[in-house]
Amino acid sequence: MAMESRARIFPKGLAAFIGLRDQTCRTPYCNAPIRHCDHAVPDRGGGPITALNGLGECEACNYTKEAPGWTVITAESDGEHTAQFTTPTGATYRSTAPPLPGPPVRRRLSLIEGRLSIDLVTFDAA
Repeated sequence: MAMESRARIFPKGLAAFIGLRDQTCRTPYCNAPIRHCDHAVPDRGGGPITALNGLGECEACNYTKEAPGWTVITAESDGEHTAQFTTPTGATYRSTAPPLPGPPVRRRLSLIEGRLSIDLVTFDAA
C-alpha cells in the first residue's frame, strides 16, 4: 500500500539560505535569533516552499503570526526581500532582509547631487 506525502518543511539547503539571508527574526523590531524557518503564506493556505515565501523567525513571533487576523505578504525587488506584516488591528509593518554580503553597490549620483555633496563638505559653519 503506497501513501502519498507532501513535505511541509523547508529542505535543509533552502532553510540555510533563508537563515543566511534574514540573519535575525524578520518580524519588525524583534531581532531575536532565528529558531524557525516558516512560510509567510501558510502551507495550509497554499503557500509554496520557496525562498520568496520563506521567513526566518523566532519561536514567539512564528506562533504569534499563526493567530487569527495576522497576515504576511512577501515580495522581492532588485534582489531585496521584503515582508509586510499586518496585525489583527490593521496596523502594517515592513521588514527588509539585510543587504547581501559583498562589495557595496555603487550608486550613480546626478550632477546636482555631486555638487551638493561637495558644497556640504566644504561649508564652514564657523
